[in-house]
Amino acid sequence: MSIGARVLLLLCCAFTWSAVAQTMIPKLDQEGRKGDVARQARQKALDRFNAADKDKDARLSLEEVAQDSPYLAEKFSERDTNRDGFLSWEEYVGHNRWEK
Repeated sequence: MSIGARVLLLLCCAFTWSAVAQTMIPKLDQEGRKGDVARQARQKALDRFNAADKDKDARLSLEEVAQDSPYLAEKFSERDTNRDGFLSWEEYVGHNRWEK
């Protein structure tokens, strides 16, 4: 297999995984256990986000994240997808299926 074909295959796999990961996040209006779990997980994430947001500017700086979650602080640059030095709600939870 040529290098170009391998690169194309890797890109297709990465795109497919991204699409699968987004659809694995349950919607908040979903009925049953999946919806219940999604609503509970969203509320827990929202509570943690709001507690970490010390200056109440609706975004988290690296300093705010480091006080709350050393793990997330290590992953800060990966999560800060727009490279603005802050985590938005969507960057914090890792998807855009749950509105804040």
